Amino acid sequence: MNPPDQSIEINLPQLGQKSRGKIAKSRNSRIRFTVLIIIQILIIAHIIQWLITGTTIAPIEPSESMETVKYGVITVGFIFFVVALASTAILGRWFCGWGCHVVLLQDASAKFLERFGIKPRPFRSRIMMFMPLALALYMFIWPIVDRFVVGPMIGRGGNWPGFSTHLTTSDFWGTFPGWIVGVPFLLVCGFFTIYFLGMKGYCTYGCPYGGFFAPLDQLAIGRIKVNDNCEQCGHCTAVCTSNVRVHEEVRDFGMVVDQGCMKCMDCVSVCPMDALSFGIAKPAVKKVVPEGRKERRWDLSWPEEIVFGVITTFTFLSVYQLYGMIPLLFASGLTALIVFFLFKAWCCLKKKDVRMHSWQLKRGGRLTKKGQAYLLGSVIISMLVIHSGAVRSLMAYADYHDLRVTSNASMVFSTDPVIPDTPILEHARKAR
Repeated sequence: MNPPDQSIEINLPQLGQKSRGKIAKSRNSRIRFTVLIIIQILIIAHIIQWLITGTTIAPIEPSESMETVKYGVITVGFIFFVVALASTAILGRWFCGWGCHVVLLQDASAKFLERFGIKPRPFRSRIMMFMPLALALYMFIWPIVDRFVVGPMIGRGGNWPGFSTHLTTSDFWGTFPGWIVGVPFLLVCGFFTIYFLGMKGYCTYGCPYGGFFAPLDQLAIGRIKVNDNCEQCGHCTAVCTSNVRVHEEVRDFGMVVDQGCMKCMDCVSVCPMDALSFGIAKPAVKKVVPEGRKERRWDLSWPEEIVFGVITTFTFLSVYQLYGMIPLLFASGLTALIVFFLFKAWCCLKKKDVRMHSWQLKRGGRLTKKGQAYLLGSVIISMLVIHSGAVRSLMAYADYHDLRVTSNASMVFSTDPVIPDTPILEHARKAR
């Protein structure tokens, strides 16, 4: 122990070099919430109009673009998505912050948790951040590659049907999952991803549209910029709902270059020195990283990243379209949560002290009762994922053989019983 008269110097972590009192509430936050709520009202009005008239404009949903890349059907969703992507390449990733209903749900969940004093810590994984891009490539690029490259190589596929349009519909819900899937989707991708993965958890690890918006943001000339008034107080970082360390970005680059920035303008609104603004600047791809800049801190080491990257892939393939019920967006959110749960379980095995929010899972090398229950739950989750993986594998095996059960015209129109060839019978047996 130190003698009573010996002084002890303690360095406390600080956001910036100076503090300018209490952090103000963002004025832009209310404006953005109002815009997002108006969008929800318009969506409801769209549905009501369809219920009354029986026909309406097709869903203005980016996922409708899959019909375009697969079958050449130009939809309203495709047109909307192209406009959103083009504007992102100029203004930056604005649509996520100002036009996405899932972002509204996430931000509302964060406000709800804040009332109980809960501010979730962001989960940071390098490899998992590539899942949105991988999903975007699978949804919107792979169908084109499959039709024009892979299909012809293996003797599969047909002629390109040409472009057509589908701008109105009488079956508005035809491409959407039912309530049994929809309600859990909203809970998982809205509330739970925020609680466990941190602010914008679903945007970071699950949203395939963000897989395109994020890299396009790096090309944009629309940027959050800084002037000479900045005193590095850190208020901007404190209010950012996208986990961007704004004060460090503007210090090192003179602007925000993090592709997670959704142009919410909260940082601009609360700056006590009016040092931040939105304007034209060089694209982030031209940034020069200053020497000595500290690398972002991650929760996983590289060996862990590789292992959990494999787990992420296996988990997604296991839950996606399981029993024909789990759509892609829901599967991505479930995957991110499951991987987080398993990572925390791994931490319980290797670390002496582990917490998750107010839950003390392990203390001084010993599991608490909550920790024991958590590990048991993680084992059950792992078993369910393995079982789901087995089911999906068997479904893929059955589909493979079912596609090889073919019938020619003579068999179809024969008036006498016809026994197929032995290979066809074998494929049918395996498919069944």
